[in-house]
Amino acid sequence: MDLSQSYQVSNLDFYRQHHGRQLYYRWEGAVWWRQSPDAPLEKIFAIAGMNATKVFLRSGENGDYGHRINRELGLYCDPESGDVLTQWQPFLNQPPVPVVPIANRVVQGDVSPKNTTIPAGEPYLEKVLEIPLTYPHPLAGEPQYRDHCPGECFTGTEYFTTYAVRPGVKAPTPLWARDCPWLPWMKLGYEHPARLRFETTIRRVDSFEELNPKLIEVIRQRVPIYEHTPDATDEPNVTSTTYFKQYFEAYQAGQSFPIQEMQ
Repeated sequence: MDLSQSYQVSNLDFYRQHHGRQLYYRWEGAVWWRQSPDAPLEKIFAIAGMNATKVFLRSGENGDYGHRINRELGLYCDPESGDVLTQWQPFLNQPPVPVVPIANRVVQGDVSPKNTTIPAGEPYLEKVLEIPLTYPHPLAGEPQYRDHCPGECFTGTEYFTTYAVRPGVKAPTPLWARDCPWLPWMKLGYEHPARLRFETTIRRVDSFEELNPKLIEVIRQRVPIYEHTPDATDEPNVTSTTYFKQYFEAYQAGQSFPIQEMQ
């Protein structure tokens, strides 16, 4: 392979190559928490996740751009056995609560064109994106969610490590991490200081059958719409918070998640 010259990669190349195809991503890792600012990190969950994705190359007034539609499911698992958790007990003096997985039936958005230059002598270029997140917490101010809200403001950071790659080169596995407050379903009480750290690896697989077997079982038994991505949808994007609010009554009733969803 000739590495003597720099090489330019367009982020839209992927959208051109895979326009309209059904793609699958497998991601897995662990979740740690710190119960207070001075406490050590403790591993509390393994996590097994997937994305069913379609990408499209579109044209607008300003030229070509990418559009991506995802269905996303992530299961919280026992860190030792790997069994999917349906309940979790935060403290011995509190009752267990239902575990609400990441279940985002639609996450879509546009991607602007961007070129990346891989320097001469390098097979790929590592890119680390750090995204600070600060906004009013969506559950603050609503009394029924008070025990499920860590405070008035959500503050966190997402980290993406990806690679711009020359043709024929195998790059390291992309990484995703997130620092954030505890999740609403954990029901720790208003302004509890606990925080979470997610760390996962992400890789594209060739078929649905190459996803984690636990995910395949849950999808085919409870949420079969997650096996395929629509070509277009006008549904709003789903987040863990909007999903929790949508199924709050099911959560209070102690139902098992993910809740069955219709097409």
